[in-house]
Amino acid sequence: MESQAFLEIADVALRGGIIIVSSDYVRFEIERILEPLKKKDVKGFERTLSMANVTSSEQIIALARMLSAECGLNSLDALHVSAACVGDVDFLLTSDDEVLGRGVCVEEFAAEKGYRLKVRNPVNYVKERQR
Repeated sequence: MESQAFLEIADVALRGGIIIVSSDYVRFEIERILEPLKKKDVKGFERTLSMANVTSSEQIIALARMLSAECGLNSLDALHVSAACVGDVDFLLTSDDEVLGRGVCVEEFAAEKGYRLKVRNPVNYVKERQR
């Protein structure tokens, strides 16, 4: 199900229907993948599909600290969310249960700070787009 959602999202992105934004933190996590073939594939997807990159900044780090304290996210997850906010994205797509479980808190925090970020599982995101 998730792989089908990924393919649908990739197809829409390649046709210009959505813009996929990456970040230095996504690239950091890709580098941590131990399995060489998986790392190569994920790097290729990231390079092919992302049209923009959010670079690390003091603003992101400060926002991540507040987000971690407010919503209980671990440091790296808070950096991902903060980069998405600063990158002015509409949706953070993740399969991370910790982030998804704190999605309401993350969305409320983002809204309070003036961001429009929504947190979705890729499968649910595709279902929402089809409605």
